[in-house]
Amino acid sequence: MLGFIADAAELDLPELYSTELLTGLQGLVRSTWVAYQDIDHDAKEFVDFNGVGPDEGEPGPEVYLLLGPCPTQEHRARTGDLAAVRNSDLIDVRGWHQLPLYRDYFRPANVEYILDLGLSAGADRIRSLVFMRASGEKDFSERDRAVVELLTPHLRNLERTAHLRELVRRSVCHAQRYQRESATGEDVGLGFSALTRREHEIVELVASGSTNAEIATALWVSPSTVKKHLEHIYAKLGVRRRAAVVAAHYAPAPLAGADWSEPGA
Repeated sequence: MLGFIADAAELDLPELYSTELLTGLQGLVRSTWVAYQDIDHDAKEFVDFNGVGPDEGEPGPEVYLLLGPCPTQEHRARTGDLAAVRNSDLIDVRGWHQLPLYRDYFRPANVEYILDLGLSAGADRIRSLVFMRASGEKDFSERDRAVVELLTPHLRNLERTAHLRELVRRSVCHAQRYQRESATGEDVGLGFSALTRREHEIVELVASGSTNAEIATALWVSPSTVKKHLEHIYAKLGVRRRAAVVAAHYAPAPLAGADWSEPGA
């Protein structure tokens, strides 16, 4: 565990729950899949999601949200308890296998066992790290639960550190923007260095021609969340339309004074 914590502290990434960190967790607590999820429980939509593990062709977020909630998610919403909990602590095997969520979502993805660690969030949000194992493997043990519980204070520290790094990064980007705008007299935006991991992913998908609905499905978030991310991207890049984001993506260092706004805007 000490090795994982040291390695995680060295990750200088805009967002903490990156693929690199989740891969480290996958090795720390042997799991087939590990995911970070942030769910708006009332709106029934994913605010953020990232996961690592084999692609078993899971049906997709809209199916999960339609058939859910998962017993662990329901437990969090009902009790507010953030302690690590297994699916098997909340429901027996027969009851689990009878749930439509299991039959139509988890079983096709070959997920049998779940260990969920709650993370602090607002009243209408449920954030957690989800460790999953496939059918044919053993359920998570009490030792696994204890290891995950021991992570909690370290994850809080890592979240605070990541937040401070993001504040510093944004301050530097704003200072650089001010210097460029003072020199050119143009609104040049903050640039791609100001984008978060999720925003970079959305720019890539926009550049590939994906619609908001397709991006939402690919990233396990709602179309309204994609729209909000795009608004932030427009502001940071100093553009007004989707086509300008694509242009900026393929030419990330435009000449000073280049106008990325739509004609007549």
